[in-house]
Amino acid sequence: MAAPRVAAVPPTPRPRDRRRSADSGCAICLADNIQLGIETNCGHIFCAQCLFTYRDHGSFVGPMKCALCRQPVTLLFPSFTEDELNSAELEEIQARDRARHEASRYNRRFSGEPRELMEYLRDLPTLMRHLWAEFFSEGGLFLMFRIRVVVCFLAALLYVASPLDILPEAVFGLLGLFDDIFIMVLIMIYVSVIYRRYVAARA
Repeated sequence: MAAPRVAAVPPTPRPRDRRRSADSGCAICLADNIQLGIETNCGHIFCAQCLFTYRDHGSFVGPMKCALCRQPVTLLFPSFTEDELNSAELEEIQARDRARHEASRYNRRFSGEPRELMEYLRDLPTLMRHLWAEFFSEGGLFLMFRIRVVVCFLAALLYVASPLDILPEAVFGLLGLFDDIFIMVLIMIYVSVIYRRYVAARA
């Protein structure tokens, strides 16, 4: 008599980094755990090795297209977990340094590509999230860059609070409110362009 089959218990998934909680894994190798994650300007994260292999074997004339949304990838952000950052194993340190170096080389080459307004708007959530995280990190952004960002946002807030708008709300109502929103979006795009240059110039 054959022994009854016992259903296999699936292994408990390893906890993942908070920055990757929205992701379902690497869309290139289909692994659940992303190894040395690299985030694109469109907000998708892939294993560093997978992303650079995809780039090297693709027939891209300019910047590569995202493997998920097909948007042109013009900026890369290393998105390593705490364990990956704190690892002292020589092999992992070398892999981490290689990933950073490749991302930096890619950024210097493609971050200055001409872009459409919609691409700037699509990139805003990712760029602003990274800017916000770096803004308050120790040794993150240079002091002069921080001052420029603060001055830009203060000028935008003063414009919104000022009764001397181009289209004041009291006279133009909803149209005046859209005017303020438009100014804030323009300021965010301007700050994201400055931040993009800063990331591209970083070694």
